[in-house]
Amino acid sequence: MVARFHQNGVALITILLVVVIATVLGVSMVTEQKFAINRAQTTFGQTVARQYSLGGEELARQILHQDFVDSPDTDHLGENWALEVSKFEFEDGEVIFHIEDLQAKFNLNSLIQNGAGGQITRQRFITLLNELALDRSFADRIIDWIDLNETVSPLGAESYDYLGLERPYRSADKLMVDSSELRLILELQKEQYQALSPFVTSLMNPATSINVNTITPQMMVVLAPGLSLDIAESIVSNRNDGNPYGSVADFTGDPALGEGANTIKVQGLSVQSNFFQVNIRARYQDRFANLTSIIQRDPVDGSMQVIYRNQSKRVVIEIPNSSSQSTSSQSE
Repeated sequence: MVARFHQNGVALITILLVVVIATVLGVSMVTEQKFAINRAQTTFGQTVARQYSLGGEELARQILHQDFVDSPDTDHLGENWALEVSKFEFEDGEVIFHIEDLQAKFNLNSLIQNGAGGQITRQRFITLLNELALDRSFADRIIDWIDLNETVSPLGAESYDYLGLERPYRSADKLMVDSSELRLILELQKEQYQALSPFVTSLMNPATSINVNTITPQMMVVLAPGLSLDIAESIVSNRNDGNPYGSVADFTGDPALGEGANTIKVQGLSVQSNFFQVNIRARYQDRFANLTSIIQRDPVDGSMQVIYRNQSKRVVIEIPNSSSQSTSSQSE
């Protein structure tokens, strides 16, 4: 009798153990399955958001191509591509993007040009540094960073100077791929970089020109040293109010420039742009994707080529209240 009771007890414990193990395995499988479903949903949502961002890039390319078809000889801020924000909404998502003219900025890689054009370019950059209250030595240091040799400019710095830092590294000795490389320039502080970065870019073609139809008042002062910022703001306001320049001669002949016209060098100036940056923010449900693309437009046939993509930069786009500054399309 005792033996039978003992056997029944062992059998009961065994059954309970099996039930516990099965329950644990079942919970584990359900939990793992739930995680797998969440991961799949997250991956799917993120993939869709990225495809939306690429769709925004393609739409920007079409807008820029149409702009070339409509007016191949000039680019200005009154054209469709220059809208403050383009926004497209559809089921479960949206794409917001903004196109900016990179030739409205100073191309840092143009500093290594030779000859008279190079001297004019360097003087413009020094003027920009002066306007921003930055040390002119940064001009030489940037030149040394992107030139192909280790010869130190008068106020510059090469690998020898960088290797002596607490965290040593070498100068790039090649063209800048991204203007964020400025953060590596010797003694250029974060605040100085933040002051300079809105006015510069890093295009791989050092011979790119500056478009006088899209420059800011600060850049106009750079092109016409001695011109006051107030006058430059007035000129830019008039230009943006439906009076773009048809040629560089129209710009230099603008009566509003006054004596400032005498300080303008026409080398490296234009009224046409070939390099544009598209800042894109896409959303699908609760997933977001950021994309920064640089598009090169052929000045002969208007064909487009994406020469740079960056999905790591956080894109911040402020949507204006005025509906006239955005385009919206709601899917059915």
